[in-house]
Amino acid sequence: MRKALKAATLMGLAAALIVPAAPSAKAADMEMGSTKVTIGGQLRQRIEWWAQEVGTGKGAELGATYRARLNIKAELSDGVTAVFTPQAVGYWGEGGQGLGLGEKRADFDKKVGDKSDITMHEAYMLLSNPFGIDNVIVKLGRQEVNLGNQRLVGAVGWSQAGRSIDGILVGYAAGDYGFAGFFYGKLNDEGKQDAWFRPTVEKEPDIDLYVATWQGKFKPFGIGGTYELTDIYVNPTSSALSADADVNTIYGRVTSAIELDIAKIKVNLEGAYQSGDYGNADFGGYFFSVGAGTDFDEVAWTPSVFIGYDYYSGDDNPTDSDIDAFWSVLPTAHKWLGHADTVWVNTPFYQFNGAGLKHVAQQKITIDGQDYSIAGVKDLYVKLHTKPMDKVALGLDVHYFKAAEDVIRLSDKKNLGDDIGWEADLELKYKYSKNLCLSFGYDYFDPDDAFKAIKGDDEQEHHIWAQADLKF
Repeated sequence: MRKALKAATLMGLAAALIVPAAPSAKAADMEMGSTKVTIGGQLRQRIEWWAQEVGTGKGAELGATYRARLNIKAELSDGVTAVFTPQAVGYWGEGGQGLGLGEKRADFDKKVGDKSDITMHEAYMLLSNPFGIDNVIVKLGRQEVNLGNQRLVGAVGWSQAGRSIDGILVGYAAGDYGFAGFFYGKLNDEGKQDAWFRPTVEKEPDIDLYVATWQGKFKPFGIGGTYELTDIYVNPTSSALSADADVNTIYGRVTSAIELDIAKIKVNLEGAYQSGDYGNADFGGYFFSVGAGTDFDEVAWTPSVFIGYDYYSGDDNPTDSDIDAFWSVLPTAHKWLGHADTVWVNTPFYQFNGAGLKHVAQQKITIDGQDYSIAGVKDLYVKLHTKPMDKVALGLDVHYFKAAEDVIRLSDKKNLGDDIGWEADLELKYKYSKNLCLSFGYDYFDPDDAFKAIKGDDEQEHHIWAQADLKF
């Protein structure tokens, strides 16, 4: 191995764990002494129409959102880099913008509210080979974190605000043999401190995240593909939970690729098991995913197909001391469980974001005054993608959802079954220019018996959206 890797190489090897905020295209480079400053950004506008939202009876709801990000990267001396990504996210017409002249009016804002505050999405410093230690990086501050396929921790790119975590990454790049990293992040800390940050309230929402990971490629062994072994530990103290919790998740992934003359065959295997405790209850949930597909790179339209099956365990007995439902920590669920975002939002299959731990730990979720068991999810899906023209890409994802365990309504112990429904997501992308991508999508969800019994509505969901994504 070379004595030292350059800063750019270290950043590239760390990308498997951390997605840097560097812009995709440079807009302006400025030399300021020994500092090189690169400025770029993103402006994303999205219009959505809910022709019918399942379970609410709402229809013909038209709205629009936006994301405006400015990426500032300063390369300093001695392998030190600073990255800032301020962003503004909001809704079209919020705060009465169309009724006034844009000034903030205190009387109006009190009634309507202002949701368009500018926040700092990322703000971190990157040290390459600190103190002369070869092949090591230290990344300190607010940053996006993506583990593997983002099934357990992800930045949720579909969300206009996205997710970033305040923390520190220490990593070691071992070339073709992989990347070892340790990450500590503060997920929530709302305790009160005085002016010198001495705590005045000891126990309020306080959640820490610890990640240890080893990620590498099979290249040194003469085959294609990647692997990952990760441990994720979370120790929430929160008024939302009646007791402190300790949750540890062991996760493994193997993704192999075989190159043929006209196609590339891909196989993906993932699995995770949870341990820990919540009061007198013990965690024991698990997850696995199996899938295989083919990319026909040498065929017209370069079609690809991928078939997969995901299983997130549920709790078959919410009255015992075993917590068998799997908590997915901080995933990008939109990427895997349907673009309609229906299965994992406010249902007994709801265990796929930060609030999900509360429901999993309490072994129930309350919907419209009724308590239901946490049933988990089984997802059989097919992803079909093709590129009929140079600037056009077309994709179709089809999901068939069932609960991992029968859904139980706890008030009368009624068994509602395990049939959730099926979903189809269609997306068309058009590369308008080097910097601008236009996307159009249609998401359809057809609920089945268990879902209907919970939501009290058998109408299908129709979600139509259009997006313009400009990066510079």
